[in-house]
Amino acid sequence: MEEQKNNSNSQEDAQKTSGLIIIARDATGKVITRLTCTQSRTVMSAMKSARSVLILKSGAVRVEIHYLEAPTSTYPSKPLAAISTDDLISIQHDVL
Repeated sequence: MEEQKNNSNSQEDAQKTSGLIIIARDATGKVITRLTCTQSRTVMSAMKSARSVLILKSGAVRVEIHYLEAPTSTYPSKPLAAISTDDLISIQHDVL
């Protein structure tokens, strides 16, 4: 049991040191932008930057936060967090 816990901690440590990345996808799901989070160490902090990417990147309909993978990765795994243009519209509507 202790060994399993240590192995789990090792995986978590590796993910934390690999950093976070923001990816933007177009309407087809293709990755159109990748931004390594150099200042953001938490998912919540990275989401602030991701929101800006979604607003500013032409053609982006969804942004996702992932642990950094290989430079050519298409990031098929479930993201740590995501926001879409529909979410932005919903948020703006709720504020008004």
